[in-house]
Amino acid sequence: MEYSPLHYVYELAIAGMKDGPASHAYRPAVGRLQLLATYRNDWPSLVWGHEHKMLLSPQTRFGVSGGFIHQIHVHGGQYSLDLAELPSCRTSRSPALTRHLKFRTPEIENIALDRSQSLIVTSHVLRHDLQNGIGVVLYFRDVWTFEKHAKAYGGTYDFNVGPVPISSISLAIAGHNMFISFEFSSGKIMHLVLNWRTFQAVWLEDNDIQFLSENRLLVVRRSRGHPYLSLYNISNISAVVVERDYELPEAWARSTIGFSPNTSPLTDQPSPSEAMFYPDPSRRVILVVVKTPSPNGGPSARNWLIVNESFFRPTSRKDRLRVSWQEWRQACLIRDAHSAILGPYVNGSRVVFAENAPRHSSRSSVLPRLNLIEFAPFPDSGCVQTRAWSMIGPRCVLVPNERSRELPPKTVDGRQIEDIRLTEDNIVLFLNNHDDSKPVNILTFGVPHSTGRSHSHHDSRTHH
Repeated sequence: MEYSPLHYVYELAIAGMKDGPASHAYRPAVGRLQLLATYRNDWPSLVWGHEHKMLLSPQTRFGVSGGFIHQIHVHGGQYSLDLAELPSCRTSRSPALTRHLKFRTPEIENIALDRSQSLIVTSHVLRHDLQNGIGVVLYFRDVWTFEKHAKAYGGTYDFNVGPVPISSISLAIAGHNMFISFEFSSGKIMHLVLNWRTFQAVWLEDNDIQFLSENRLLVVRRSRGHPYLSLYNISNISAVVVERDYELPEAWARSTIGFSPNTSPLTDQPSPSEAMFYPDPSRRVILVVVKTPSPNGGPSARNWLIVNESFFRPTSRKDRLRVSWQEWRQACLIRDAHSAILGPYVNGSRVVFAENAPRHSSRSSVLPRLNLIEFAPFPDSGCVQTRAWSMIGPRCVLVPNERSRELPPKTVDGRQIEDIRLTEDNIVLFLNNHDDSKPVNILTFGVPHSTGRSHSHHDSRTHH
């Protein structure tokens, strides 16, 4: 491969990447260029270079956060947390060099991990107290030592959420701030926004929230029955400011509206420091999932509203504080999705979703199908789009390029996909239970041929 410094800079821009903090003396640009070419070839074609299969216990709580698969085990009333690092050849963590950590822990159910700050936050729901309601405790620890995080205001943070049982909890971290989202058995949704370095906090009762930066949230909310996306400034948590409102279509007034979380880094602080290159944060997309009830009782209509994240900005003009749908729809895409789709899952400017084989299919050979939508920074004439796009705004800077492929039999072992997680380097497939275990397959992209690529993907068929 011919090399010049300008060639590397050019390829980074074409790939929507930025040069990473890893030392050029240790990782010269010519090697970075070769690895970048592998990424550029693998992802758009949905061709991964390595598979790693794991078996988890169905009794454990598990998930993916901060580049790790986590498992929460219980043995004889004692809790432990296992962290298995996901492979990333960008960060010199080839599949053979990933790290595994195990810690004893108090009782916990959920975690969020931010490797750039060496922070892991865990949560536990306390038993119902007739006097105070349901309590929740958060623990703030260093991910490598599991001791109290040096910059946390305290090792724990306790609060009450009222008497209604909790159905689900999710956590997200952005710099000094984080939020804990609760869905209650009554259907009500609430979010606690917390500065973990000062323990300043505020409750929000909006439908859904997502970080745009450490100090800004994008929020799904309703006002007088009308749906909006709103830009919140939380730089002073005790005085949250609504900076701007973006109207959503009136046809979605009765719809369920929420974000598909974008799991790529928000800032130009790539982690770990060994990263040779990393996705440009300015290219992140927002994906809003809209489910509209059918008037005749049939399946809900599903739409994905997609827009570049950098579109949402504050303004100093008072006449621009509310943006009509007719105006800002010109910068958006809308894709129609059917109810059998698993997903979508978003990382940076990449969207992945899956379609399992029909349960009553007459074809025993039908396999799950994996689908990819990429939004290239400099799209060419080779971009492929399906007919599912019901709206492409004339001022939209996003050009979708789609790929779909049937998963190889050896990749799924004849099983259906139950859940997916997406990172910059991996697609993690959680499959249906097998006897007393939960099969997981980690598909890793950007693995150089010199590292040793698995070749089972050649058994499958791909198509545009």
